[in-house]
Amino acid sequence: MNNQYLKINFIHHLNAFYSLIHENERLRANDISLYLALFQLWNLRRFPVSLEIDRESVINLCKIRSNHTYARCLKRLDDYGLLTYEPSEQPYLRSVIKMVPLEKNDTHVRDKIDTHPCGNKDPGTCVSFDTHTGAKLTHINNKQLNNIINGRQTERSQEKVVIPDLEEVCTYFRTLGQPEKEGNQFYYHYKAIGWTLSGMPIWDWKAAADKWIGHIPLLKQNTNGRTIPIPGELRTNRNKRYDEPF
Repeated sequence: MNNQYLKINFIHHLNAFYSLIHENERLRANDISLYLALFQLWNLRRFPVSLEIDRESVINLCKIRSNHTYARCLKRLDDYGLLTYEPSEQPYLRSVIKMVPLEKNDTHVRDKIDTHPCGNKDPGTCVSFDTHTGAKLTHINNKQLNNIINGRQTERSQEKVVIPDLEEVCTYFRTLGQPEKEGNQFYYHYKAIGWTLSGMPIWDWKAAADKWIGHIPLLKQNTNGRTIPIPGELRTNRNKRYDEPF
């Protein structure tokens, strides 16, 4: 393929790219890793205008193992104006990348990143529209998502935890066909640890009781009414006479 070459200053270009990283939170770790891998291939080939790429070679450099993530990062870099991606129409042909020089075009790239849906200037919910259906799409960034989760946990923590008494627990166990002994063990176990499960308050003690009951080992009985021996125990007579010879 006949190709032309650009005059790129290696240091100036990377300095401009790292300035973009510092100023724009939308450039993610995978985006940065992929861009630097493409830049290395571009540099090794003396900065051609059009760069044919092989997916396996790029993946070995950027360490992105998922093909879906690789394609999504390429699309984002194209959307942000850092490069132009021309995917191959044939499986045996290589795709073409056209890297954008950043020394003179970094302002243009900044504008594309900032005006991109859910860009860096919007710290909250971003609204865009599906170009095919016209449907309204709402995007929530990680910070706002964490605020929503923490808010829901705060609301839940303000609810009053219902702590049952011993008789209520034993009655519930009896209704499920379990002995009162199991109810006592359940009650005193969770009372000792403050009615918590994995460090969180138990909001529904009956659900915890159902889980407890599900873990109770059941002894199956045969038709003669004798219990099946527990694995690991010997079938021996426990009433032994040690004053008699074997």
